[in-house]
Amino acid sequence: MMLTLRQTKVEETTLDTPEAIADHVHAEFERRQVAAPFKLGDRVRVTNRTGIPGAFMVGDVGTVMLCDPEFSPLTTLMGVNDQGMTIQFPVQTANLTLA
Repeated sequence: MMLTLRQTKVEETTLDTPEAIADHVHAEFERRQVAAPFKLGDRVRVTNRTGIPGAFMVGDVGTVMLCDPEFSPLTTLMGVNDQGMTIQFPVQTANLTLA
């Protein structure tokens, strides 16, 4: 018989200077960047327009501004709407692929 246990370890750290806080935030940012399927500046194509208004994301392409799947199923893209304006818009991360 085999039994697999999943345990959560809680680690406590005191951040007592602005520099320590900045270092912690930067390290967390880098960890999330590595884990994300898309990086800041990646060119992506929308593969499924579910939830996207017809006037948004003309051409079904955009540039990634934010992708943090650990806390959101959405990726923020910069794209163009049907009026020719450059806009920011959240899109389901699962509906994107690298362009």
